[in-house]
Amino acid sequence: MTTRCESAPPALRSLLPALRRSARRALVGSVLLACACESAGGPPLSRIAERVNATLDASAVLLAPGDEIDVRFAYAPTWNQTVTIAPDGSASFLGVGRLIAAGMPTSKLGQALEDSYRSVLDNGQLDVVVRSFGARHAFVFGEVLEPGELELGSDRRLSLLEALARAGGPKKESAYLAQTLLVRFDSATGAQRHWTIDARPEHWKGSTPLLLQPYDVIYVPNTPIDAVGIWVDNYIRRMIPFPYLFTPVR
Repeated sequence: MTTRCESAPPALRSLLPALRRSARRALVGSVLLACACESAGGPPLSRIAERVNATLDASAVLLAPGDEIDVRFAYAPTWNQTVTIAPDGSASFLGVGRLIAAGMPTSKLGQALEDSYRSVLDNGQLDVVVRSFGARHAFVFGEVLEPGELELGSDRRLSLLEALARAGGPKKESAYLAQTLLVRFDSATGAQRHWTIDARPEHWKGSTPLLLQPYDVIYVPNTPIDAVGIWVDNYIRRMIPFPYLFTPVR
């Protein structure tokens, strides 16, 4: 519908077509800008790899389900025991019952056990030693052909591209690789860290692979993600089979 401004002064009426054209151009520009902002991705994979790799945990290995551990008492050897961490992250210890063990270094579990045994033994000084390690996994979810957990090798490392390949690759029709999300548990702070990464094929040729570590989560969305921190708290935590590892995003 065309609106006529018959009551406008003649000089103003002569300017109306130009004003309408300017308004249309401004509207189109605003739409294009909004689309560009919506489709913006994270830093390219080749550029962010070294920054992410700098956060790899080189400290003590965290315990996980399937690990077999020895608990050795310095002054009460009859209480020595070997236990296996259950799928829910807990383990059953003589005299004190079940405690969460997964997600801790052996030193932290040892301290928790000493605290628990104070009500049972006069001197509960002990050491926790790993007898054997269970499998370690990273997780790939979202727009990939075979989402789920991926077992890491003996060196507990896997590159992001290897993980995508082992998950069947991204879905060509729907994967929004420009905003691939990586979530990492930071054992030093007890929190999650996350990065939005542009993992489109044109960024796969970097000389430094982006390496994963146990419990890392890769999520390939089908649309851009707003408020990533809130989204991770509300969504990623529901998918991970080891929720005891994670505290809210910082």
